[in-house]
Amino acid sequence: MHHQTDFCVLGAGLAGLSVADTLQEHGFKTIVIEKNAIGSGASGTPGGLVNPATGRRGIKVWKAEEGYRAIAENLEKIQQHADEAFYQKNGLLRPALLEKMAQKMKEQYDQTLWPDGWCQWKSEAEIKELHPGIRCVDGGLWLPIGLTVDVGSYLQAYAKYLVGTGLSLKTGTHPYLTENNGGWEIELATDTVQAENIVFSIGAQTKRSFWWDWLPLELTKGQTATYSTNGEPLSFSHSISSLGYIAQNHKDNSFIQGSTYEHDFNHLRPDKKGRQYLRKRMRRTLPKLAEEATLVDQWAGIRVFTPDKKPILGRHPIHNNMHIFTALGSKGLLYSKFLANHYVDHLINRTDLFPEIDIARYTKARH
Repeated sequence: MHHQTDFCVLGAGLAGLSVADTLQEHGFKTIVIEKNAIGSGASGTPGGLVNPATGRRGIKVWKAEEGYRAIAENLEKIQQHADEAFYQKNGLLRPALLEKMAQKMKEQYDQTLWPDGWCQWKSEAEIKELHPGIRCVDGGLWLPIGLTVDVGSYLQAYAKYLVGTGLSLKTGTHPYLTENNGGWEIELATDTVQAENIVFSIGAQTKRSFWWDWLPLELTKGQTATYSTNGEPLSFSHSISSLGYIAQNHKDNSFIQGSTYEHDFNHLRPDKKGRQYLRKRMRRTLPKLAEEATLVDQWAGIRVFTPDKKPILGRHPIHNNMHIFTALGSKGLLYSKFLANHYVDHLINRTDLFPEIDIARYTKARH
């Protein structure tokens, strides 16, 4: 079969599906090609948080308000068309584990202009009242707006929704790309796609791409583990950010513990070292739960970061109709739909890209 399209998006993770959705919303004929399965890369993590406070100090992340609004609206849009619930607004607890950490976190909180209802400082006694048995020193943050998402299920529902609205989606097929008459020809096993524009949203694979191997991308392996409470209900309903995160699974009595941040790794599989690391971190925050929880499953994925920890969006410096949307890092949920909307607005209305995420910050250095 032969397909003609305005945009061909490579990759069906958070970035790829979000930008395909926005393109289609604006009337562009769009096809998505994923060489593996939906959410097979780092985007397919079984549990993730929409968390606008980052790092040990709980710093409000860049464009937090815009990002949160966009993903909250999109999660609800897709949820209305899904068979099962894949996210919940259950709040996020960030206890301080050391006196010095609490001091810096409180100083940061006092200096930050948080939107009403987003973030509260809680004393140590209040944290322990919210969550009996948790380790906490001198207080911490409570974010009632925190969202917990089964990201893999979200992506499956997202893809199904987009196909239902007319998106063409090809999975399990490797694309071969060549330039053709000012556009792009993408050869698949049984199909050929002629696209005016192509968008790379292929995550860690970007590092190995001939077209983008000059970008200063860094790969980090992250492992998560799913634990069961052996039939006993969890004693808390929120999620936790402390030495990683604990993401609540509201479908059953399981939870996700994540994540390792491995900059030096020699394989892509989950392993014993990752399991031990995660269990040790859980023990420091929730010692009783760490004793009782039973490992059910383990997952590993490779995330892409830039040196400045900001995503990359923009056109290829030579090929004007080749685009990239990558390096969402650990904030893929928060930024995916917001930046997809921002980039499509840039394409249609020629608005300026935010300089923090514009590929120009690297193309200038290249030249």
